[in-house]
Amino acid sequence: MREPLSWPYDSEATWRAWRDHLDQVREPPLHIGALKRDADAEIARIVRCREGRWEPKRPQLVPPRAGPEVVCGAKPQGLC
Repeated sequence: MREPLSWPYDSEATWRAWRDHLDQVREPPLHIGALKRDADAEIARIVRCREGRWEPKRPQLVPPRAGPEVVCGAKPQGLC
C-alpha cells in the first residue's frame, strides 16, 4: 500500500486505512514512527478542516446569564 496524497486529493477513510496498515506492518521500516505521526497529523487536519469553525457564527438568541452577584446594580450580599 502506498502513502495517500494530502487531503482533499485522498479522503479521510484512505488516511485511516493507511494508518491501520502502518499498525499491522510485520517488518516495519526504520522511519515507521515518522510515517505514523504524519498520518495522525493529516487525519487531525482533515477533521479540523471539516469542523466549520471558520464559518460565520449565528448570534445567540438568548444572552448569557449574569451571575447571582450582578443583579441590577445591587451589592453582593455579605459585604456590607
